[in-house]
Amino acid sequence: MKKGNEMRALWMLACVVAACGTVERKEPDLGGPEAPLAEANAEEGGEVRTQKPGAPVKVEGKLAASSAALTVDFEEAASDVTVEVWGVDGLVVTSAKEPVQNRRFGQGEKVGVEVSFTAPATRADLAVRVRGTFNGRVRERVQSFTVNAGAPSLTQPPGEIRTGPDGKPVRVLRAE
Repeated sequence: MKKGNEMRALWMLACVVAACGTVERKEPDLGGPEAPLAEANAEEGGEVRTQKPGAPVKVEGKLAASSAALTVDFEEAASDVTVEVWGVDGLVVTSAKEPVQNRRFGQGEKVGVEVSFTAPATRADLAVRVRGTFNGRVRERVQSFTVNAGAPSLTQPPGEIRTGPDGKPVRVLRAE
């Protein structure tokens, strides 16, 4: 009887192992094959930054003390487009929170968005979300622009900054 239980256990284990290799989990295709995975950023010393896949739009902004002039460039045609703006770390948007609602844009078309805000004396961010239907799929891109970049942040991350063995700063957290 003991040998029968062992055989049953081995058979069940073999089934589980066989099943583990047969099912592939499909991740959602948010950006499609045209979404860049990394791009070199020349302004920041040629660092490679990873970019999330998203809507095929480019958002550029010119910031002033209490306003921003944003340009959204559509790389593909889109419908039901909404542009939403909000503040982070104390920045308060005083203009419309959704300056573009349910609009349609063609490939290569650009739209300008004027945003006014009140910024704190500390570092803060203006966040922008462009959401729409591109080739039958709802996609979005979120991007932020830093206001008062040279000022200290409103919230300080936990821990103490020390210099590591390679001379780079390292944040040391206390064990709990």
